[in-house]
Amino acid sequence: MPNFRIILVEPEYEANLGACARLLKNFGYSELWLVNPKADLKGKETIKYAKHSAELLENAHICKSLSAATKGCDFIVGTTGILNRWKGAIRNPLMLSQFIGAAKKRRKGTYAILFGREGTGLNEEEISACDLLITIPTSDAHPILNLSHALAITLYGLSAIKFPGKQKHFIEKAGEGEKEALIRRFGEMLDLVSSDMRYPEKVKRAFRRVIGRSLISSLEAAALLGAFGRIRKRVGEG
Repeated sequence: MPNFRIILVEPEYEANLGACARLLKNFGYSELWLVNPKADLKGKETIKYAKHSAELLENAHICKSLSAATKGCDFIVGTTGILNRWKGAIRNPLMLSQFIGAAKKRRKGTYAILFGREGTGLNEEEISACDLLITIPTSDAHPILNLSHALAITLYGLSAIKFPGKQKHFIEKAGEGEKEALIRRFGEMLDLVSSDMRYPEKVKRAFRRVIGRSLISSLEAAALLGAFGRIRKRVGEG
């Protein structure tokens, strides 16, 4: 699994620096890398917004140059919200989703992901040092994201690589067999009262379509199967 080193280049505002530290901890990162930070790591706003993440600030890697911050990394990835800005630098950045798809295929390596200054982003020299650029699709009317917001979206995307097993904790969707069992059980239940209905077959078809469009889970399917079974038994006994 590839590793990711998040590097903030000259962060300017305490609130953003603190929020970024908190985000890193939220997404399972234990190291904060900074290049010539302008914001005070011990500032009131920094500490306030870094709630429960003070150790990342206390142990932050503070570097005087980008080359020092990226030492040991296999790939340098820049982030940008302004496309085609630098004539002499990398063009055509990848969308974040494209980058994540490509990174998933690599089994090892360390990516340095750079986030630039709040006011001006990464400069031309820093962008030229990158192996590739990534961008987050936004509205043309207001394309530039706040530093901490851009970091949050990026870390969320990377979480699919960092925590691949998390999906196992989600509720499992019902399989085709379970859906067919539901449709069959509903039909059997409906047959018990079909003599009182004008178009029972239309109702069965409607139920099949509803189940086909639904995102029903295995737990929900099991609950409905149990309920349909009890109803069928009660109506049959009546």
